[in-house]
Amino acid sequence: MRPQVMESHAPHQASVRLRPVVDGDRPLLFSLRRDSALQSLLLTVADATDDAALDAWIERRRSETGGAFLVIEDQTSGKAAGYVQITQVHLRNATGYGGLVLAEGTRGLGFGRAALAELALHASRVLGLRKLMAEIDIDNAASVGLHLSLGYREVGLLEAHFTDANGITRDVLLFERRLEDE
Repeated sequence: MRPQVMESHAPHQASVRLRPVVDGDRPLLFSLRRDSALQSLLLTVADATDDAALDAWIERRRSETGGAFLVIEDQTSGKAAGYVQITQVHLRNATGYGGLVLAEGTRGLGFGRAALAELALHASRVLGLRKLMAEIDIDNAASVGLHLSLGYREVGLLEAHFTDANGITRDVLLFERRLEDE
């Protein structure tokens, strides 16, 4: 069974803030990046997971032109719950790909819903994007449901689009959300 990255509908609303990465976030970020099953579900395979490679990964994400790499912080506890990112930004078209990763103990509590809503606001108001897109593994029902519930629409199927760390080829759904009303 593949791990679920994003939660389904939560019974209550979590309160989160998206903030820049700080040194104290490294252990959480490193553990999420080193989880190969989780990363495959997120449609990525890390080339290397030693500390130097992970520091370089964080720096690449933070410095991507037009993008974002932010920690999801639980406003109640002040603890990091995961991260969001916007990558592959096309500046002329004002589009980018959004992504979300939650630590295992924070899934199913509404953090994903709150963080994805905040990410849309950040994309629109801070980055000036007019559309966010998402590629989601076809079997990640929780993520598909979450995205649909927050105004994304399915726009296509990418057959045999991703090969995971075990060499298994996966179909991927493509979603978009227009941000004009944010």
